[in-house]
Amino acid sequence: MSNASPDDIDIGAVWRSVRRALPKLVLLSLLTGGAAYAVLTTLPSRYTSEAQIQIVAPKGSSDQSFEAVASRLDKEAVNTHLRGLMAPDLALQIIAAEKLDKNPEFNDALRKPSELDQWLSKIENSLDFGNGVVESEQDSVLKAFYKRLDVYSPAESRVIGIRFTSSDPKLAADVANKIAETYRNQLATRALTETDAVQQALQPKIDKLTQEVAAADVAVEHFKGQANIFKGGPNNTGLNQQKLGDLSSELTRAQAARGEADARAQSVREMVRAGNEESLPDVQRSPLIQNLVQQRVRVERQLSELSATLLPAHPRMRQLRADLNGLQRQIKSEVGKIVEGIEKDASIAATREASVRLRLEQAKKQAVGTGDDEAQLRQLEAVARTKRAELERLQARFEANRIAADRRAVPIEAQIISLARPTSVPSFPKPLPYSVLIGLATLLFGLAIVITRALFREARGMEPVRPVRAAAAKGLAAPPRLTPVPPAAKKVDVPPLPRDEVGVQLVESISDLAHHLVLHPQDIGGFRAMLTGANEQLDVGAEAVELAKAMADLGCDVILIDWSPEGSGIAASMGYEERPGFNELLQGNAGFEDVVTRIPASGAHFIGAGEPVRDRDTLLDPDRVNLALDALDTAYDQILIAARKDVARALFGAILGRFDAGIVVSEPGRRGALPETPGKFLGYEVADIALYRVERTKANQLARDRLARVSGKSSVAEQWG
Repeated sequence: MSNASPDDIDIGAVWRSVRRALPKLVLLSLLTGGAAYAVLTTLPSRYTSEAQIQIVAPKGSSDQSFEAVASRLDKEAVNTHLRGLMAPDLALQIIAAEKLDKNPEFNDALRKPSELDQWLSKIENSLDFGNGVVESEQDSVLKAFYKRLDVYSPAESRVIGIRFTSSDPKLAADVANKIAETYRNQLATRALTETDAVQQALQPKIDKLTQEVAAADVAVEHFKGQANIFKGGPNNTGLNQQKLGDLSSELTRAQAARGEADARAQSVREMVRAGNEESLPDVQRSPLIQNLVQQRVRVERQLSELSATLLPAHPRMRQLRADLNGLQRQIKSEVGKIVEGIEKDASIAATREASVRLRLEQAKKQAVGTGDDEAQLRQLEAVARTKRAELERLQARFEANRIAADRRAVPIEAQIISLARPTSVPSFPKPLPYSVLIGLATLLFGLAIVITRALFREARGMEPVRPVRAAAAKGLAAPPRLTPVPPAAKKVDVPPLPRDEVGVQLVESISDLAHHLVLHPQDIGGFRAMLTGANEQLDVGAEAVELAKAMADLGCDVILIDWSPEGSGIAASMGYEERPGFNELLQGNAGFEDVVTRIPASGAHFIGAGEPVRDRDTLLDPDRVNLALDALDTAYDQILIAARKDVARALFGAILGRFDAGIVVSEPGRRGALPETPGKFLGYEVADIALYRVERTKANQLARDRLARVSGKSSVAEQWG
């Protein structure tokens, strides 16, 4: 399926216009190029020579840090040299060295003015452009010098090009080289002068700083002895700070030892209260207790063995029990000693922590007492360090300048990398390239004028169908243009129509209705009208075709749409040939160029219903329906939609009544779809919609029946003609 072009331009007509005008344009281009060539050949030749210098980092500079080198090579530094090359002082030196003020090429006062110059001077004097100010000879020479001088720096480069133009090729090369050499010599002389000035300025500062540094060191040592503040150690810290650090470390260790002893003692207490003191690790590690436990076990075993044969009162039994009690008392005594030793260890750890803490507090008080002296000492030391650093910096700079001054090897930031040479090829004028460019420009400009005029003629002579971007985005091409724009209908005053009791306008004939619709005030876009019958059985095909023809005869661009989802609409009843219609358009299966056709013997256009659609909801998508109707609004003055009452109501509700007129065709004496109350159409309350009623006559009904009977036998042209 092909889509129509958004702008219907007759490319063939435009090409024919270009082809007709092309010989004249070619001749005009040749004449213009020839005239330009003739004029350019009469102009004096000028030659351009170029010298190049490079900005580099000075190798003998005293400051070779990354920041210093970068600052000498950055974009701003290169631009500074570029501006220096165009300084007026340097220009005056070159003018004097090359005697340019004695050259008529640069000094207008030395040459006879041409007739053109005389005329320009008269015009300037008459209009008082100069306000009575006479330019000096020096300013005139400078202006001519700068006009022929071009100093530039390519992007992302530290090279500066010096171009000079003159009618004498040797003079152009000499001036470019002179500028580069003079500027380089200025930098060298400036560096030597700066070196001597720096040496003279640095010596007094160094002598003064040497005395100040010595005095600051003496003040620091004197204050140390006076405040009894001494420093030592690898970090050169004060004794108080060292003592505080050692005590803090010792306190940390004492706290850890006390915590461990307290935890151990607490565990022992809990095991003693539970009667598990023999399970203590220290008890189990004691050889004495382990020996006593073994003896107790042997006695207990003997008691157990003899209890089977001896009575409890037997002397042997009594002796064994006495031995057992003694062993238990001895074990308990030894365990108690171990527990007491653990408790003493915890107490000793607490005492040691308290002692260390007390010593730390005393050291803190001592450090606080000497805090002011130490702060003053740090201040004196900082002053001494600052003065010593400044002295070292000045001494290093003085030494570097001394070496440079002794060697007279001053670093130069600008190096000449290419000298200018006289050229035999003039830079201006170039008659042949310039003439070709002028001829091509004339040809292209003429083609643009011819094409623009052809497009405007096409726009005035053809129907202005605007592109519909929204429709194209949804797969709908813009409506095609089938005929040129007919002459606009002449607006005339039409008498108002009579109204019935609910305000509906009564129309006696289709012709009167066409006049009222065509002459109805319109906004931007097409005027939409819905034509339906008073009941579902009423077919309004004949009235729709007649109304479309009548509006087309009045000079309007009108299109008739057959709205019938089931496919049995106007085309079927009138015997129109089968082809894709509005149903396929809304489903995206066809474009406007596939569905729009012309009503025979009329300037009106027609879109049939197309193939039946089972799911009517697919056609009632408001976005697609509005999109299609909006596209038609841009191409037609009048959009007429004909449908039966039931499907008309569904469409009317789907697009929220976006119509300008509602027309009901009724049989004589019947109202049907007409409202019983004002402001209603097809059961919906409406506003700003013109409502019309057309009542069929008996003659119209007989003609329609006869047309329906012969619809299958005659051609479309015969039936609709």
